[in-house]
Amino acid sequence: MRLLLLSSTSGFLSYLSISLPHWLSPWFKVSDDSLFVLPGVLFGLFILVPLVESKEHRLLRRIGLLLFSIFAWYVAVSMGFQALPLIRQTPILSCGISGVIGVLLLALTSRYLVPVKLAQSSILIAALLGFLGGAIIGSAFKLPRASLASEVLYLLGFLFWHCSVAHALFAEGRPFTRFGKPASVGQAPSAG
Repeated sequence: MRLLLLSSTSGFLSYLSISLPHWLSPWFKVSDDSLFVLPGVLFGLFILVPLVESKEHRLLRRIGLLLFSIFAWYVAVSMGFQALPLIRQTPILSCGISGVIGVLLLALTSRYLVPVKLAQSSILIAALLGFLGGAIIGSAFKLPRASLASEVLYLLGFLFWHCSVAHALFAEGRPFTRFGKPASVGQAPSAG
């Protein structure tokens, strides 16, 4: 339940961070670029940073996760908007691919900084869900920006991506190992 609350908060605040510039533009000069990295910051703060339970290098691990979350967001979105020429013709596919890239980068990061070894099935499920979340966001691109329909799709896309990816990768009971011993998020590694 805690993970669902944190990931919902992260998704909602991420949606606000990309929508605020458009809402405020009639009154204030706010650039999209000024808030561009906030979804990465928010996912890192709300989802990744709380995963670090180890007392060994805890602060460095948390800072690393936060920075890598920002990097993962930047790379995923950059791939979707700049490197993939499909964005104008097929934004659903491009944003879906961006969602998968973000998942794979976050899974890789978690492996070394939490540390956690995720089951392949968890990564595959998260990648599929990441694609779907990105595709929902991509479906808003064909609609007028700041219209009710586009805002609903952006909100649903961010909520879906943050909640489903966080659950697929980090929910309690998911099979993964921590420090080489079986454990689940929220439980201390077993001694021995």
